[in-house]
Amino acid sequence: MDRPRDRVRVARRKSMSIRLKLGILYLVFFLVTIIGFGAGLMKLLVDHVETEIDRTLQSRTRTIVRIAESGMTTETTARDIGKLLRPQTADLRESDVYLQVLDPTGRWVASSINLHGQRLPVTSDALKAQSSRQNISEMLPIEGRYRLRIFTVPIVHEGRLVALLQASRSMYVGDNTLEQFGKLLIAGSVGVAIIGGLSALYLTRKAMDPVAEITKTAEAIYRQSDLGRRINAGRGSDELSTLGRTFNRMLDHIEEAVGNQQRFIGDASHELQTPLTVIRGNAELLRGNPQSAKEASPAIIREADRMQRIVDDLLSVTKLDMPGDLHVESIDMHSLTKRIIHDMQPLTGQRSITIHDPNHSSTFGDEEKIELAIRNLLRNAITATSENGIIEIHLEIDNQEISIKVRDDGYGIPPDHLNHVFERFYRIDRARSRKSGGTGLGLTIVRGVAEAHGGNVTARNSKLGGAEFEIRLPSEPVPRS
Repeated sequence: MDRPRDRVRVARRKSMSIRLKLGILYLVFFLVTIIGFGAGLMKLLVDHVETEIDRTLQSRTRTIVRIAESGMTTETTARDIGKLLRPQTADLRESDVYLQVLDPTGRWVASSINLHGQRLPVTSDALKAQSSRQNISEMLPIEGRYRLRIFTVPIVHEGRLVALLQASRSMYVGDNTLEQFGKLLIAGSVGVAIIGGLSALYLTRKAMDPVAEITKTAEAIYRQSDLGRRINAGRGSDELSTLGRTFNRMLDHIEEAVGNQQRFIGDASHELQTPLTVIRGNAELLRGNPQSAKEASPAIIREADRMQRIVDDLLSVTKLDMPGDLHVESIDMHSLTKRIIHDMQPLTGQRSITIHDPNHSSTFGDEEKIELAIRNLLRNAITATSENGIIEIHLEIDNQEISIKVRDDGYGIPPDHLNHVFERFYRIDRARSRKSGGTGLGLTIVRGVAEAHGGNVTARNSKLGGAEFEIRLPSEPVPRS
């Protein structure tokens, strides 16, 4: 039985590539354009040739009719008109313009000297000039060899049809010229179509090279799991170059995300390893010596609680990393901060915690997430200060932003650690942090809350001698996309 992946590969082989489709499309466009241009040009040439011939025939008949009308009487007949034909057409001996006169019934009367006794064909269309008294123009094929243009003019005197004057000219020269030009046009069109088609395929190939490069790179990444590869997109401003650079930025993001994920898994595994080791050691102690329960049980419970805090913080970090809608509402920041301090009194001991909020600040945001960030900053300050330490919380509204500063007089942050304190599981003093029950994720959660609201958080050493963390949030949160 064929696997789905095999069927996809077969379908992929059977379908035409975009490059080939574009090449065919360009070739069809070239052919349609050339055929349309050639047909239009031929039409213009045919019309021009026929117009020139009509102008010549009209000029010749107009001259003869004018001479005939100048001497006509009520007794003038078609034969009288015919007698005028030979002296007026003596110059036509070597010409391809032929003239003949018909009587009102359509019977032949006289011909120009260059017809040598032959007669022009008389059709039913030509005889319509008898009744309509209008000029008639016809194109007649002669024995399949050439065409004959015939112009029939009625000669009328005082309302009486005296005769029909016909002028004709062979289309042989014009048709032959048009035929030769048509062949030349077809040959030229085929040559241009071939050159255009090859050019189209070449240009399409060059234009689609970035797409082929993207496909090749994506396939290599898939097969080799090499996220470090990039596309040579160049510096062009066309759509495909932009696509290549966008693909590279996407790869940068994916590589960073995968790296963060791997570090996250490694750090989490490392952090969970210690409590698991303690729990396993105490469990084995209980199995070998049930009387040691009084000593082992508190250690197991303590490490299990620590594992629970790590898992809870990991879940918080994971949720903040996932873009989603914030539950935005109006928040009384002064009241929220007072409540947090009250709730954390069991941890504060004799420490002095004061709120500086001259304007009784309020803002809009996700109250649950902002509360989580302030709790983590306050817990961090409690950990960093002594039993009689000082902690200050400053709330300020500045340029449509709210600033939340938490200062302490603790041990501060060494300068070389300032750029790393918001990283996952990063600790300045690992022994002190583990003793206080910290997971190393508190400041990471603070940064995630700030960025989720479209804000930021910074760390510096405070005027009190310890650390100062400042969260700045816009008054109207701008969630990450």
